[in-house]
Amino acid sequence: MALGPIRPVGPAMAGMYYLVFWERRSTATVVNARDAAQARRLAAKQKKKGYGSIASARRAVAADVALVRKGSWVRRRRNGTSPQFGSAKQKAAARSLRSAYRSWL
Repeated sequence: MALGPIRPVGPAMAGMYYLVFWERRSTATVVNARDAAQARRLAAKQKKKGYGSIASARRAVAADVALVRKGSWVRRRRNGTSPQFGSAKQKAAARSLRSAYRSWL
């Protein structure tokens, strides 16, 4: 199954992008909202079976906003780090970490 780029959910002219993280999901839902509370409400409408409850809602940083506007996937960990940005050494470390867990992901 091919998945397309992330399309933000919410009113088109609302304001800021938020990344809403779930308890049992490694990826975040991207929503366009005025504040974190509205972001949580909008993301809750997109919730699917197995996601768990909402863990946190954070404003997207400028680099993430640029990716969203391009229609690219935004990869951001709950701790705030990203495998898409950083030095070559940091990206290689992220790849090897994913490879270590790939068999049971």
